[in-house]
Amino acid sequence: MDSSKKLFQQQYGIARWKYYDDIIKRLRCPKEEEYTQLLPTEDVICDTPIFACKFAQQKSNETFLALANEDGKLAIHDTAKKQEPYGIRAHNNAIFDLAWMFENMKIVTASGDHTAKLFDVSNADVREIKAFYGHTRSVKTIAFRKEDPSVFATGGRDGNIIVWDTRTQGGSFIGKVDRTILNSHNTKTTPSKTRKKCICLSPSRASNAKSVTGLVFQDDNTLISCGAGDGVIKIWDLRKNYLFYKHEPIPKNKIPYGGSTTKNGFSSLIIDKDCVKLYANCLDNTIYSYNIGTYNPEPVMKYVGHQNSTFYIKASLSRDGMYLISGSSDENAYIWNTNSSRPVVKLTGHVAEVTCVAWCERDDVTVVTCSDDMSHRIWRIGPEELPDNWEIIGKGKAEVLPLIPVESKLKRSNDELTTVPKKLIIPCKKCDSPSTNDFCQNCFGGLKRKQEEEIPNETKRHHTELGPRRLFHNLLDDNTTSNLSPIPEDDPEKKIPTLNLPNFVIDGVAPHLNFSPEKRRDQDWLTKIRIERKFKKDFLDGASTSNPPKVPRLDSTPKKCSSPQSPLLRFFKVKCEGHACSSKAAPGSPTLTASPKSSQ
Repeated sequence: MDSSKKLFQQQYGIARWKYYDDIIKRLRCPKEEEYTQLLPTEDVICDTPIFACKFAQQKSNETFLALANEDGKLAIHDTAKKQEPYGIRAHNNAIFDLAWMFENMKIVTASGDHTAKLFDVSNADVREIKAFYGHTRSVKTIAFRKEDPSVFATGGRDGNIIVWDTRTQGGSFIGKVDRTILNSHNTKTTPSKTRKKCICLSPSRASNAKSVTGLVFQDDNTLISCGAGDGVIKIWDLRKNYLFYKHEPIPKNKIPYGGSTTKNGFSSLIIDKDCVKLYANCLDNTIYSYNIGTYNPEPVMKYVGHQNSTFYIKASLSRDGMYLISGSSDENAYIWNTNSSRPVVKLTGHVAEVTCVAWCERDDVTVVTCSDDMSHRIWRIGPEELPDNWEIIGKGKAEVLPLIPVESKLKRSNDELTTVPKKLIIPCKKCDSPSTNDFCQNCFGGLKRKQEEEIPNETKRHHTELGPRRLFHNLLDDNTTSNLSPIPEDDPEKKIPTLNLPNFVIDGVAPHLNFSPEKRRDQDWLTKIRIERKFKKDFLDGASTSNPPKVPRLDSTPKKCSSPQSPLLRFFKVKCEGHACSSKAAPGSPTLTASPKSSQ
């Protein structure tokens, strides 16, 4: 059924048009929808990358797009009128995240200058209202409470989560801290004696903290957060006061990392309208979807196909929650149908990493992608077939990705089953019964028992001698590799291939037992000086009393000294103790004595 018919059926109330993959495949970005400068009024040669972009959620104003870049600029862009964006320099450092106040034309920004600011953008102008101080390092993420838009939470690189209330005392330009969660994603525990009951932390504690990279509100009293290095999604109960706890804050629930790699950091969190599904963008090139209604630790879906190598790559959901879009490190943006783990299309055209993306809150499909190529692009539904002059008028298009079938555990019908090649049936060599090998199962078991009985007990090796793995457990003939064949009785060596092999472990002469001498313990400097002086004195006197070091040997037979004809022996005083040459000198060899000149 085509998309147009589904759309008409939805208008008549016959059916609901849920999935519109064919419409997504027609996303286009014309040349006039590419913007290479955030604020055109400023005279700059090259702008900086955009770190955050989100659409407004107020009704009749969903087309307003807020963008923030590395220079601390905040811009508002009305995508419906295709006008140039306007804004101000909101911070003196980079803006990592921003959030719209629900049903209000107000924005809160999170910056690298350790602050968060509230701006009013309702009157075609950007005006600062309040500033919020409390973090000791960069503020990375912001989330508003849905039922009460006056309350929002911020997370920073200091590992702290702070809940703010914009309804402070009248005339105050400084925000008020509602509650704080210290070291929310710190894996190391801190003793209670060194814990400080204040917002400011010492530099040593701040260095051990893990950055908070994502925050979302599930309800009024439940906050969900993710970190950059611990690989755990934590659910916090805001009715508790975590500031005055003696130990590290303990969340209400945890969702562990669902993958198997060491790249377990999360770059962003998204929650759907019903607050049931949670999407976590992970650095192992996977987006995990969890059911937070039951807090099941197992992900319900894994979305793969993109590349996520930095914490600047973020994702966004469509208004109905049916489609998911994310940036990627391979200079593309990918769109998934939430019921499939593979992307439907990829948006091409950027020449650098695609970082933040946004989905318009209106019914029409409008998508924004921002890249490190200093540009942001607005994607809309275009013609089904590209015009011939698209190379001139266009800047990007949606490429349809091939569908990769996923193996299902359910059995298919008979007409869909693939034919499996059958094994060749041959008669058994002993009883002529049908079998797939040279011997049937009964004859094979009888031969094996007969061969085990013929082996004497003294030649059988126990399981403890050979370890967990046994060599040549199938007594095969030299001419066969997969089937058991009769063993000739006239050749007893073929019965046990490992019969004559030595067992170095039982004999105690294994090569690893004589690999290297035992390491000596390190001595203090006084003992070293005393040993060196004693050795030097004994060497000069010509009567060394120190015994040679005991080295484990493979053979117990005494070894003879090397030939005295070696020129190196002129410079050393050799005393052989415990050797065969100590009692009787070798015939024809002179007596070894160190000359006074060589001893000096």
